[in-house]
Amino acid sequence: MGLRGPHCLLFLTILLLDTCLAHFRLPNSFQWFVREHVDFPKTSTTNDHRYCTLLMPLWNLTTPFCKSTHTFIHAPASHLQAICGHGGTCDRCYHCDSKAAFRLTTYWVEPGSHPGAVHTKAEPTPAGSA
Repeated sequence: MGLRGPHCLLFLTILLLDTCLAHFRLPNSFQWFVREHVDFPKTSTTNDHRYCTLLMPLWNLTTPFCKSTHTFIHAPASHLQAICGHGGTCDRCYHCDSKAAFRLTTYWVEPGSHPGAVHTKAEPTPAGSA
């Protein structure tokens, strides 16, 4: 036996509101950072150009526009969390620099690229050289 009348409408309204609020809730900044930048272990590809070409669409970095530059960090999230505390220095906007070195891959979108036809150049950075 299903809900009927105003109770059903109230239930559906609350369910819809809860779903919308969950969708628009601001994420924890560290969780957002990890979701946007951590690729550990590094996704295996034949070369760094292929790596960026593969990951950009998978991580939604090409829609609705091509993100001009992006850095992937190849370290466990647990190693990065300390950067926000004693393992790094942060400015007033909570942009933090690590005191430790990590393996990175940074890509730049080349001029003339557009969604569906993105051309990149990639630069891997071994730990200790950044």
